[in-house]
Order: sequence, then C-alpha cells, then structure tokens
Amino acid sequence: MQGSRSTASTWGLAAASAACAWAALDFWPLSIVSVLLLVMAARGTPGKRRAFLATWCAYFLTWLWINHWIMDVTMAGWPVLSAYVALYPALAAWILGGIERDRVLSRWPSAVTVPTVFIGLECIRGLVIFDGYPWYFIGHPLIEASVLAQPADIIGVWWGSLFVGAVAGLCADVLRPVHSRRRASSLVVGALLLFTIPYGMWRLGQEEVFTPGPGILAIQTNLPQDNKIGWSVESQFEDVPSFIELTLDAFEATGGADLVAWPETMVPGLGFDHATREILDAYGPGFAHLHHWPNRIHQVSTVIERPLLVGSPTWLDLSQQVDERGTWVEARTRYNSAVLVEPDGEVQRYDKVVLTPFGERMPYLEHWPWLEERLLAIGAGGMEFNLDASDQPQVLTMEVPGGVIGLGTPICFEDTVPGVCRDLVYSDGTKQAMLLMNLSNDGWFGTDDAARRTHLQVARWRCIENRVPMIRVVNTGETSWTDSLGRIQAITQPRVSSWLLCEPRLDGRRTMFGTIFGNMIAWLGLMLLCGLVTWWCLSGRSNRDEGVLDAGE
Repeated sequence: MQGSRSTASTWGLAAASAACAWAALDFWPLSIVSVLLLVMAARGTPGKRRAFLATWCAYFLTWLWINHWIMDVTMAGWPVLSAYVALYPALAAWILGGIERDRVLSRWPSAVTVPTVFIGLECIRGLVIFDGYPWYFIGHPLIEASVLAQPADIIGVWWGSLFVGAVAGLCADVLRPVHSRRRASSLVVGALLLFTIPYGMWRLGQEEVFTPGPGILAIQTNLPQDNKIGWSVESQFEDVPSFIELTLDAFEATGGADLVAWPETMVPGLGFDHATREILDAYGPGFAHLHHWPNRIHQVSTVIERPLLVGSPTWLDLSQQVDERGTWVEARTRYNSAVLVEPDGEVQRYDKVVLTPFGERMPYLEHWPWLEERLLAIGAGGMEFNLDASDQPQVLTMEVPGGVIGLGTPICFEDTVPGVCRDLVYSDGTKQAMLLMNLSNDGWFGTDDAARRTHLQVARWRCIENRVPMIRVVNTGETSWTDSLGRIQAITQPRVSSWLLCEPRLDGRRTMFGTIFGNMIAWLGLMLLCGLVTWWCLSGRSNRDEGVLDAGE
C-alpha cells in the first residue's frame, strides 16, 4: 500500500512539474524533472495498463487546470481537450514501461529511448492528429536557456525535446542502473553537451551577422474575444476610433516609426480588396459600414505617411441575398488576413494558411456541415466556422532605408506551427523574409496570463529555427519583440491598451532547419517509435518481463 501511494505521488509530481516548467513558473529544469519522474513511475508500476491509467488521471487533472480558460469559450470542450492531451504522457508511460520489460529493448540507453518516445508522440500530436496542436512539448521551456536552445536552427524545436528527454533518460539510468545503460546514456548526453555548449556560445557571439532593421510601432488593443463572435456595429464605432487615437498618440510620442502594426481582426468590415469595395459601393449606402473602417485605415496611413499592417477579414466574390428577413451579403471565399496598407493606397495581403483547430475550423467533421453545426450549438454557441484556408503563404514586402525586405506575417496560432513559418521565411533555400510579424488575438485566454506566456514561449522557437526576429502584435497582450536568438527584447503588460516601439536587428544567417531538414527529425522519431512498438508487440512473451530482472552492471 505504501508503494502504491508513493507511485501515485510520483505521477502527481510528474504532472505538476510539467505544468510549472511551462508558463506557470517558466523554470525549464522542471521539464527534465517531470520526464524523469514519469519514467521512474512507469518503470515502478506493475502492469502497462495501470501505468497508462495512472498517468492519464494525473495529467488529466493537471490539464483541466492548465486549460481552465477554455471554460469561457466552450464548457463542453474543456474536459474533452484536457482528456485528449493527457493521452500522450499516458502513452509515453505505457510504451516506456513496455520497453523496460523487454529483454532486448531494456538494454538500450534511456538517453535514446526516452527522447525517441516523446518526439514520436509529439510528432503525432503536433503535426498529424487534427492537423497538429504543437503546444506544450517537453522541450519548449528550454527556450529560456539560450545557450542550450541554439541547435534548434539545425533540427527545429524538436531539439528541445531531444535534449530534455536525453538528460532525463540519463538521470533515470543513474537512479536505476540496468545492464550497461548508465554508461551508454552518459556517453550520449556527454556528446550532446560537448556539441551544444560550444555551438550555442558560438551562435550567441556572432555579432557581425546583424544589420539594423526597421522601426516598428506595435499597437496593443484590449478588446474582449467576443468581437470574433459578435462585434456589433455600435461597438465598432466606439472601439476602432480608440485604436486610431492610441495609434496617433503613440506615433507622436515615439517620433514615428517605419511601420505601424495592429493585432489580428481589429479592422472590422469585409476587407481591403478593391473588387469587394466596388461591389459594396454598387449595392448602395446600406452597405457602407462594411467598408467604412478599411477606408479609415487608408486615411490614417496617409496622415502619418507610413504603412500600416493590420488584421482584417477578407471577403471575395460577393453576392447579394434577399428574402423575407431582408437583404444581406454573402461571399464565396472568406479569409483571415494580414493586410499591408501603403500611404499611396497600394495593398498587399497574406491570407491565413493554417486555421486554428476548433477555433476556426472543425477538423474532419467539417466535411459534414450538419454535424459541425450541431456540435457548435452544443459546445460553443454563437461561433461560426466559415473561414477558408489559403494554399499560398504570401510574403509581403516593405521598403526600408537599405532597400526592400520581406515580411512573414503568420496569424495567431500559425506562429506556433514550425512548417508555416519556415515556408514564409525560406523558398527553395533562399531567405525571402527577414522578419516575422505575428498578428494575434489572445483574448481567448481571458484573465489567464500563463496561457498568453505559453503562446509566446512556443513562438520564440520560430526565431531560432529560421534566424529571424519576431514581433508579436497581440490583442490583450503580451505584445513582444524577440530577437533571432530567441531572447525577449521587450514586452508589454497583458490586458491593457498599450504600444511597443521595436527596433529589431536583421539576421543574415540561413539555417539547416530552414533550407534542409525542416521537421525531418520529428518524422524520424515517429518512425523509430513505430519500430520500437512493433518490435515489442511482435517479439513475444519470451522477450518480456526479463529485462528488469537482470539489473546491475
């Protein structure tokens, strides 16, 4: 009984350590502690099913706490998402427990098997299921250790999980030596450190690669998230003028900037497309409010003589609909867009490529509209999933004193997706964007500032992967400026209207992640994981339950 209580405490500590390693405390060593405790509990729990259930229960309760902000968005979705994400550490415990009981696999160094299991499972969750939910990887907190995080420019964010998993695996082998695993794990981690520390110090010391970048004025609005669900015309005529006033005051206070940026979806209406505006004009004054605010943004750009980068809906191919309820406008295509508005009236636009799962689209179920509508009515009344995803990651261009630079403008959730940002920065091995500008609306998180910090923590890995600075312009905060080494240079307070003047340095380096590897290490980890599980399942009972009996070196 005492052993059962001790193991249960270990599961609870593992889950709590993981939560604190992320944004709750932002203390990255706890990520190693969390994985170590999970490995030790999985090895100390008799039976794979018990290990799976114990892990799932501990992490489910932890995820309910981490995801509590979802209650304000969808009460029904809160336990569902928490239960789903808790499956992955439970699967890790089940697989690691099985490896420990296999006569062959138990001889492998844990510094190899532990990161393999976690990277493989993170590949499934981050890239495959529901088109990917790449948040809360075990390696994400490592971004706070700048020297250790720099090899992400080779294999991406997966480096963090590789390092954390390997060190936790070594600690597990030291605490419970089996065969020659401790020696082999020591060699693996020793090799990683011998590479990582000099490489990180070298990358951090390359001052000659930087050139001055444009001055960017980031405007932080503080609008409740329900503007995405139902932003009334009356509220728009109260809110948007306050955004404009904040912009003009900030522009005067800072002495100007080369670019002014607003967060995602802060310009109401149907967008800046010229054909759309002409159609609305033809429909008459009853539809004037649908292009009023885009026109005002053009005027502001003209007044300050600077381009504005703003978040806006984009409706294309309009048609007028009439029935007994009245007259309204429909669109064949609707995008969530980042629009660069020039003082001379020219417009460039990026349309969101990856729609947020369960925030802007319903993966898989979107093919059955009647079922999607019923689930939305049950779980998220008032929301509509009517956006289209673009198939072209368009790079915007901006004139600066030294010439023209490319801007990658991932929207909201996209700054946490490695492949999207890589495609924006690199094209056929050429670095086409020198700066990432993320327009986001984190009003989803309500008063949960830890969730806002997690979004920023995940996004910072894109800076190292691609060697570009990133400016995040966020409704409700935290608006921030991160350099190409993943270090925060400036940040605002959350849940207030504010502004931030950013002066990023451009980084001329290209990366192997961007030009060669991409997410290759994740897919390799998944293949190795499938191989481990296949061996374990096919090897037969004769290979099991013997590995742990032959302890010692």
